[in-house]
Amino acid sequence: MINDEKMLQFIMKNAEMGCLGINDIKHYSNTAEMANTLRTQNAEYGHIYHNAFTLLRNIGGETRHVGRVVSAMARAKAKREMRNDSSNSHIAEMMINGNSMGVRKIAQHMRRYTGSNEAVTRLADKLLDTQQANIAEMKTFL
Repeated sequence: MINDEKMLQFIMKNAEMGCLGINDIKHYSNTAEMANTLRTQNAEYGHIYHNAFTLLRNIGGETRHVGRVVSAMARAKAKREMRNDSSNSHIAEMMINGNSMGVRKIAQHMRRYTGSNEAVTRLADKLLDTQQANIAEMKTFL
């Protein structure tokens, strides 16, 4: 079972991974439209991250960030992927894959969530909705 603290830690890490992933690939975008979409999505993840961080602090929870090893591995993978193909279509595919993983994980966490904090539930819903919207936006670049 997942309590408020664990759910907020997950939301925070998930949003942080979104920001890290976008920051690793945004300079490869080939059009202003892709660059703007990535910038908007990054800002959305940043907002969710900030809200999770604030809620976590308010309940006295421990803030945990994405580990350095995980971050370094993701960065290396993005760099390798972009070296092979830096087209907007490939960027969109990578973003869809990342968001799809995020959707699966937040949905699993939401099913196991046992807390009753309305703000935590709303933030989890917001993360899920954001990732689903990000997938739809990226499909236009395929």
